[in-house]
Amino acid sequence: MSDPAPQPEPPRPPRVWLITSASYPLGHAIALAALQAGESVAAGCTREEIHADDGSMRELKLNGGDRFAVVELDTRNIALCQSALAETVHTFQRVDVVLNCSSQSYIGTLEELPHTHVLAQFEAAYFGPVNMMRSAVPFLRRQRGGHIVNVTGLTGHMGTPGLSVRCAGDHAVEGFSDVRFFISLTYDMTVDWRWKGVNLALAYEIAPFNIKVTIVQPPLEVNCTDSVLSSRIHLTPTREEGYTTFESLSRIVEAAPPSKEVLEETVSIVMHIAALENPPGRIVVGAEGIEQVKDRLKTVSEELEEFLSASLGADIPKE
Repeated sequence: MSDPAPQPEPPRPPRVWLITSASYPLGHAIALAALQAGESVAAGCTREEIHADDGSMRELKLNGGDRFAVVELDTRNIALCQSALAETVHTFQRVDVVLNCSSQSYIGTLEELPHTHVLAQFEAAYFGPVNMMRSAVPFLRRQRGGHIVNVTGLTGHMGTPGLSVRCAGDHAVEGFSDVRFFISLTYDMTVDWRWKGVNLALAYEIAPFNIKVTIVQPPLEVNCTDSVLSSRIHLTPTREEGYTTFESLSRIVEAAPPSKEVLEETVSIVMHIAALENPPGRIVVGAEGIEQVKDRLKTVSEELEEFLSASLGADIPKE
């Protein structure tokens, strides 16, 4: 007697999203795409953004109906992060995707940036996403799964003149994310995970809960052009001569915003990776960004080889 045919898996229920800065173009576009795909969205907005709604939330409500809700959220305030997650779960019974796309860019030469701008950059680019991740993990752990998506930029992969503190903030949140919340495999103790950059203690700690984390890196212009994908731009003009690279960056900031295609590409990638059972830990948006990352990795590799003998000379000889 032949074995019975395997039963098809039941269809996956529509996902529930919590999106930070949903009133800004990237958050709004992803919320709209999710609603149009039949999914549910909790749109995170500050109290000021809720009161100053320009019609973007009404548009989402028309598309989502009961599948859409607005929640008060400022990622710099961990209590608001926790309450936004609790309200999302209360409204939709769970949360599947937590999307961090809040950001501010403080642009200027390091010697001329006000100290308050350095602190504010880390509040927005690092502590905000960390507050969301810390707040989300207990909810995702209890429901045995979920996906955290952090939108940073190529600024999280390489340094950019004039964006030193933004790069530092993005590098920090990427380093935090890179501990791999999402290891959910059956572990083989003979496998050495160190080459993947895995923090084994954290991986073992939350591996049973199937929590995934992905970093999305849009192009440079996304992080330093106002009113498109990033939230706010703060430019400190230089008064010193010789900062030619900073002048080039200033022209990018003052130029027309990136094309609609950049926004659409970023939305498409976020929607795609959110639907994957095994999403990537990091993904770059666009061909130009991919080439820049390849060049950066090539430079790192070449420098490593150039000073290999000096590095190996630090090893203590085995007896």
